[in-house]
Order: sequence, then structure tokens, then C-alpha cells
Amino acid sequence: MKNNFYYDFLDQQINDALRSDIGFNNLIAASPFRFKESEKNLFLKKYKEIKKFQTISLELFLKSLQNKIDPFVKNLVLNELPAYIGETHHLQLPYEMNQTPVFFRTDEVIPGKISEIQSPGSAWGLYEQIFHFYNEFKEFSSDKNLFTTSLSKKFFKGLNEYIKTNLGLEPIVHHLLDNASIPHGMRFFIQQTRKQGLKYFGYDKGIISYDCNFIRAHAFLGLISDNFKAFRLKKYQEGELLYDLFPSILFDQKISLIFPFHKLTRNFYSDEIRELFPFSSLITPEKIYLEDDMELTPDEFASLPQSKRKYFLKYAGSDLGINWGSKGVFYLGGLSRIKCREILNKILQGFNQKKYWMIQKAYFTKDNNMEYIDINTNIIKDKAYAKFSGFYGPSGLMGILVMHRTFPKVHGSPETILSIA
Repeated sequence: MKNNFYYDFLDQQINDALRSDIGFNNLIAASPFRFKESEKNLFLKKYKEIKKFQTISLELFLKSLQNKIDPFVKNLVLNELPAYIGETHHLQLPYEMNQTPVFFRTDEVIPGKISEIQSPGSAWGLYEQIFHFYNEFKEFSSDKNLFTTSLSKKFFKGLNEYIKTNLGLEPIVHHLLDNASIPHGMRFFIQQTRKQGLKYFGYDKGIISYDCNFIRAHAFLGLISDNFKAFRLKKYQEGELLYDLFPSILFDQKISLIFPFHKLTRNFYSDEIRELFPFSSLITPEKIYLEDDMELTPDEFASLPQSKRKYFLKYAGSDLGINWGSKGVFYLGGLSRIKCREILNKILQGFNQKKYWMIQKAYFTKDNNMEYIDINTNIIKDKAYAKFSGFYGPSGLMGILVMHRTFPKVHGSPETILSIA
């Protein structure tokens, strides 16, 4: 336990729920984050466009899978998956056009520009912890908080309505945690939703695996290796079960983010959808396409001055070892020409093995007056970069987690400062 009653509260909150000694492993901001009204609206109004993006991407993938349109789409989506969980598996899935992710989390480096969408993503428990912290210590809170209801209550309400509407049943959940990047945080969130009345296999007496009608997992491969996979797909076809993330690779990687911009697929997407994302483009050994269809070879791109290389290099495929968290992400604008060329040459060696990478235009939000509570209960002011994560459910936005870090690549670490809006 830290010798600080604020962090002691956060430690005890999760330790008591899990009967563990994992504690809270980040820093806490001295107040909830305040958005400008225009920024707030960017979050509140974009759910419909996100769902349109997901639906169009699913439709394109299915048409390509069925050889009704260019195989370019299916080849990118299936990338380096072996056949038995690649094309063979995906052709056998009982797709429906409304089977896009139910609960998901966006990552945005500036409000309104989504750099990634994860279903369900991690950090749901972190949000819940911070929500209760600000409610406990009013000196750090405000009556102007954007969200006044806990994420666990909203999740329970949203899931309850979703399952009752679609299945006519009470929700019973099996949450597979084998690939969760913050498993203890998700276990904490499970316990918080159980307080609302939600039932889980593995937590609630009398619930067996065959009772479950809502399946959650943090990776496509977790759903594939689920020992109830065949049974559950059959129950799905019979209208008795739903998935949070359907057992398809499509929405469990970044590759679909290039589709609104690529010349072969961009006409299927509206400008409103394109506006959701930073410009994103596939890297090939021959060409890197920039905005306005500008073409450069990888060597020409690496030769650009740093001011012209303000892009992130991101692994876009299905390899679990590098497609989550901050793994497989490099800021090319901070590298020398030699180092940039070296990294591009290295990642392109895997292109013929369908290990695909993309560039994504870089945006940054820097807060010059970020205040946080240190472990000695002092209020420290610092300069830090921000990342915003929106948590979405069947009826839209449910909460926003804000991370600050002194380094431009913002992700969870012991030095990361957390707040909510």
C-alpha cells in the first residue's frame, strides 16, 4: 500500500473486489478533464458514423470473401492467418449485417480523430475506479462532469436492453479474459457489473457455460480457441446467443482503417466517415500513398525531412504479439532519415508473408498545465500529451477516459496520469 490515502483508496478498491494485492498502478489527475463544448459534441455525435463505418467495412469484406468484388479487401483482412482460421473459417461463419461490435472503445489523440477502435478494449475497470475516486473525494471533483453515472451501471442497462430486445432473455455473460491486456481491471469491472445484477459464468452460483447468451473476448483468437465455439455458433444461428466481438478477425486489427482512404475502397465511404479517422495508408515495398494520392517509394519517404514525416507507423494485421497496446507503433517524425529507412526496410521484409503495416497521420494534444496527485499527496503541474478513449455501447457513448503522459506515444504505464470527463 502507498503511504497516501488517495492512492490507498484506489488500491483498496480493487484489492477488496478481487481479494488480491494488485493495487492501482497509475497516477490520478487532480480533477476530471474539461472539454470545450465543440470537442464534447465531437464525441457525443459520432456514434452513428462509427456504426456506418463498421457496417460498410463488414459488407465489403463479405463481398470480397464471396468473390463479388476485388479480393484486395479479403486478402488484407485475412493477411497472415493460417487457412483453418483464415478464409476457410470465415467462409463458414453465419454472418449477419448487424453483427458489428456491440461494446467498444475508441482511442483518439485529438478529440474527433479515432486512431483505433478496440472491441471491447481494455481500461473499462480503470474508468470505473477513477469514477468512484472522484465521487469519493469531492475536493477533486466538479458538478460539471460530463458523465454522472458509473460505467458499470450504463453497461448493465445497455446490455440488459440489448439482450432483451434481440433475444427476449435476461443476459448471462461469459467473459473470456485470456487476451485482456489489463485482466485485473476487467475482473474489477465484472465485479462492479455483478453489483448491478449482471450474471456471469465462473462467478455466479448455478450458472453453467451452456446458460450464457452473451460472449465477450479480447481477441478473435480467444473466440476461436473457446472450447464451446461450435455450440455457441449453433446457438447464435438459432437466435439464442450473441457475441460482443463476433468471431471474425475483421474488427480485431487496424487494417480496416485504411479502407476509407484507399483508392479501391474509398468510394464506399462518405466524407463524414472519413473525417472520423486520421489519414491511414497501407505501406508496400513499391509505394507509400500520402494525402491527395501523392506517391513515394519507401526510400523517398524516409528521405523527407522530419517535418514532412509526421506519421505513425503501425502494424495493421492479426499477429497478437504486436497488434495491441503500444507494440508495433513508431513515430516516424521523430526518427532520423537513416533510422526511418532502417525501420521501413525491416517491416517490409514481411510484406510477402502478408505482415502488413500502415502509416497514420500524427496528431497531438499537449496540455501545458496538467495537474496530478503524486504519491506524497502533492499537486504537481507538468506538460503532457493526451489520449482520449470513448467507451461505447448499443445506445452510444457511455464514458471518456483521458490519459496523459510526458511522452508523445501515450499508453498505460506507471507514469501515465488518468482522469475521466
